[in-house]
Amino acid sequence: MARSLRQRWFEGFIQTAVSRPWYVLLISALLAAGGMALASRLEFRGSFVELLPRGAREVQDLTRVSQKAGGDGYLVIVAKGDTPERLRAYARELKGRLEALPDVRYVEHSYDVEFFKRHALWLLPAEKLAELRTDLSARVRYERQQANPFYIDLGATPPPPTFEEIARKHSPNAPVHESLANADGTEVYLMLKPMGTAGDLDFARRFVELALGTGRTLASERYPAVKLEATGNFQNRIEEDAVMRGDLSRAGTLSALIAIGLILLATRRIAALAVVGLPVVVGLLMTFGIAWLAIGHLNVVTGFLVAILIGLGIEYGVHLCMRYWEERRTRSARDALATAVGGTFSGAMTSAVTNAAAFFVLMLAQFHAFNQFGFLAGLGVLLAVLAAYALGPSLLAIAERLRPARADAAPASEAAAPVAPSKPEREWRRWPTSVLVVLALAVVGFAAFSVSIAPRLGFETDMRKLKGDSPASRLDDHVTEQLGQPLNPAIFLVDDLGQAAKVERIIAEVKQKNGADSVFLRTTSLNDLVPGDVERRGAEISGIRALLHGLPEAAYEDPRLKEFQGMVEAKPYGLESLPVEVRRRFEATDGQGTFLLLFPSVSNYDTKDLTRWAAQIDQVVEGAKAAGVEMAVLDSNRIASRIFALVSADGPLILWAAAAAVFLVILVSLRSVKRTLLVTGPLFLGMTCLAGGMYLFDVQLNFINAVVLPNLLAIAVDNSVHLYHRYEEEGPGSLGKVVRHTGLAAVVATLSNAAGYGALLVANHQGLRSIGQIALLGVVCTFLGTTVFFPALLALLERWKERKGLAGAQEGAVVRSLDLDAAPAEAGSSGERKSA
Repeated sequence: MARSLRQRWFEGFIQTAVSRPWYVLLISALLAAGGMALASRLEFRGSFVELLPRGAREVQDLTRVSQKAGGDGYLVIVAKGDTPERLRAYARELKGRLEALPDVRYVEHSYDVEFFKRHALWLLPAEKLAELRTDLSARVRYERQQANPFYIDLGATPPPPTFEEIARKHSPNAPVHESLANADGTEVYLMLKPMGTAGDLDFARRFVELALGTGRTLASERYPAVKLEATGNFQNRIEEDAVMRGDLSRAGTLSALIAIGLILLATRRIAALAVVGLPVVVGLLMTFGIAWLAIGHLNVVTGFLVAILIGLGIEYGVHLCMRYWEERRTRSARDALATAVGGTFSGAMTSAVTNAAAFFVLMLAQFHAFNQFGFLAGLGVLLAVLAAYALGPSLLAIAERLRPARADAAPASEAAAPVAPSKPEREWRRWPTSVLVVLALAVVGFAAFSVSIAPRLGFETDMRKLKGDSPASRLDDHVTEQLGQPLNPAIFLVDDLGQAAKVERIIAEVKQKNGADSVFLRTTSLNDLVPGDVERRGAEISGIRALLHGLPEAAYEDPRLKEFQGMVEAKPYGLESLPVEVRRRFEATDGQGTFLLLFPSVSNYDTKDLTRWAAQIDQVVEGAKAAGVEMAVLDSNRIASRIFALVSADGPLILWAAAAAVFLVILVSLRSVKRTLLVTGPLFLGMTCLAGGMYLFDVQLNFINAVVLPNLLAIAVDNSVHLYHRYEEEGPGSLGKVVRHTGLAAVVATLSNAAGYGALLVANHQGLRSIGQIALLGVVCTFLGTTVFFPALLALLERWKERKGLAGAQEGAVVRSLDLDAAPAEAGSSGERKSA
């Protein structure tokens, strides 16, 4: 009964596709239009922050600190091309204009260095002041002795350090430079603190355009030789987003063009473009329409799904139309369509469900970006196969109406003459068994080699290689080198200066605890700029003041002594007296809280350093919590480390889960463990070969391209599934025909999948390019398993069965011959017994 219902449904579907194809096309167009309307609202967010869930502690900290700090990071404007004097004048004037803009919180360029020089003694620790007092005491005694006419210097005691030497030894460096510039003054830097975040790309673009426009306007008015460049967090994000958008657009276009070329080359029919391409477009638009409803945006991992889904979606249409035109040689259009759909639908659904299952497994990952990728990719594959079989038959029927592939045979009653017989299908010569054995052993041997070198493979540790190169990133490195410190230190938000002091002590303890393994360079807070322990410091400074009184007038000829005297006479000051251009960097926009800056001693591009950095910051956070200090941390490097840790933890689980999902779906489809092992074994053998390919071509995994691995399992199993389903349909002895037709379709499908990924090789963004590299290697290696090893294995098994059957037949013949020879003797014996 169920079979009868399925049969009636199938016949009704074919009848609708043949008789009313335009209705099907109209419904598909409406669905595609709805998907397009929704998908057009999708935005692309290239920040690595988008790869973590909103509830992650690192993301919550970043949001909280960004709101308090008035943004995350700086826009750095570099001015050059004029004399140092004119550049300084230009920077001072531009600073005033920029600070008048509503989106600018403040601009850092020049500082009141004289204030800190004047109060330098109050910034020295009390222990350093005591040492200074000792050195000054020795020098003052020496000067008095030299002024005494009755003192005779016998030269037995060397003279103490001069005031100049004492100044060099004890005068602290000013906590800030007079202005931000390179050593020779040929470049000046202005660091703009915006009121928004770099993650808001609309704000970032508007802000950068406004700031640079203001600077260029001033240059055109009064400083025509000045040239401007921009870097910093905001410009880096804009350039990275532009690079990735361009890469993804080019990759999608290139993938589509390669797919078109493959379809035309394989089918040599223009109609194939519509039959294969239109369902892919419909499936894509519906997928990304649902993506807007469910997620609302794409990120650096999900952004390349367009190229991938084009490659995956083409496969189903390729198998359908190539089977249709194969059958059309000898059948009517309706019969060919029914045979093509019936012969490929089961394999297509099995492969699609297998693909989707492998993708949906990614939703088990802790890594938020993998969750989104798995959901959208699995959904996209299912929608692609449904679109291919809902729309494909109708498109084939329309193609037949517009340009028939051949004239259908007339009914017998109307036939005026017999139809010329079709050209018999070519008989393919069987490959020698030795060749098949060599092919199979070569693949197995390469897999064994891959297993042996697999432990040498590792993750890419240089984060800079994943972010790619851009003018802003190169300029960022240049400015960092000129200023001698990173432009974006880690920012700790605490309630007050007392808590900041506690955290600084904890950082010092963590630094001491880690010893040579420490990645902390130094900290800066308002505690470093405002004198503390005023009573003890005041006592030491009073003692120094008393030493300087009564010195011989000749001693005051030393200019450094006059500077000392000015420092000694300076009074202690509080937070309110600190120059505003220094103070505001450490104060929250709402006045609630203060910031502590922590500078790293490593580049943090290497994930080994990144892991140490994040681990040591976690130690600080834990230590602060134990001390009763609740603080938030803004640091993009900590977020990158968190991503790396999640990917490292998720990778093995996801890969094994995907393999299990593929096996179980094939098992449900074939209902036989033996046949399932036969189909999936070559797949896993091909995946094993991937390690050898990565080793030979020096390709490493990273947290962006790792998402491809489960996908490779799903892509590659399609070839095995389609080959096995056709082989079962045709029966033993049909392997040549199966390889000729379904194998060719599998090659085209594999090349289309490779095109989807391979298009990413043109990307400028290194992370996206690495996806194309590992995917192409994976496609080639799994192709070896599923489309080279698997048919060879089937042929060897078939020949083994033939020989076994032949041996059994020969043995049966021998037995029958022996039975015949024995029959007369037995008959004679029986007669003799009877006669006796």
